[in-house]
Amino acid sequence: MFLANNLKHLRKKMSKTQDALSSEVGIGRTTIANYEAGISEPNLVTLRSLANYFGVTVDELLSKNLEDDKNDDNKSTEKDMMLRAVFPSAPKNEYNGMPRIITVDAAGNDNVVYVPVKARAGYLLGYGDAEFIETLPTFRLPGLSNATYRMFEVDGPSMAPNVLHGDRIIGEWVDALDKIRDNRVYVIVHSGGVAVKRVVNRLKERGKLYLKSDTVVHRHEFPTVEIDPEDVKEVWYGRMKISSDFSEPAEVYHRLADLELDVLEMKKMIGK
Repeated sequence: MFLANNLKHLRKKMSKTQDALSSEVGIGRTTIANYEAGISEPNLVTLRSLANYFGVTVDELLSKNLEDDKNDDNKSTEKDMMLRAVFPSAPKNEYNGMPRIITVDAAGNDNVVYVPVKARAGYLLGYGDAEFIETLPTFRLPGLSNATYRMFEVDGPSMAPNVLHGDRIIGEWVDALDKIRDNRVYVIVHSGGVAVKRVVNRLKERGKLYLKSDTVVHRHEFPTVEIDPEDVKEVWYGRMKISSDFSEPAEVYHRLADLELDVLEMKKMIGK
């Protein structure tokens, strides 16, 4: 395994000290020194963060001697390397296997980045921009671990009554388009916008994804949308919903409640 040598090589290639790298990736300097010395190894979350920072894959970081890379002509400037970190290598028009930007806490755990409605337009352009992502709120919730999550605010009635306007969807990163399951709720970031929809995967049969709305009342306003895979930037599988809605119960509930009160009164009268 080439992890220790690769970390030292890539850090020096960017003209970074261990202190500077520690500050930028949120990992302790002593921890980085131990990684480079081969004394300890990072967990998967930290590996992904380091790979993202250096613009390489986790597999390359672990199993390829990057110091002997024939494509490394030592002409990359620090700016070039930072651009690679923001835009990890991936074939043009091919879905990337990990988010272009993630943020971590002091322990190396992924933060949940929150994308409110007012930031959606900026997110569509800046999902791969570290400076933009840093302007968005981040948080952590118990139970969300061993994956990368992002929270999006829902806009409009297209998914009512299951997901309402103003609800927040916490999505788990989907690393391959063929893993999208039919009729599940996803957040799809594509060239046309950020959509919270139920998805039908027909990539094998037709080479398309179909985004459907749940609404019945507004069905004419939200027809099914056909998406080409090359237009998809990010996919987040809906894992959790946060809602402030406390709607009135259904009519049948009212009737049951009235019936229960009537029975209670009858019991009181019999008891007398």
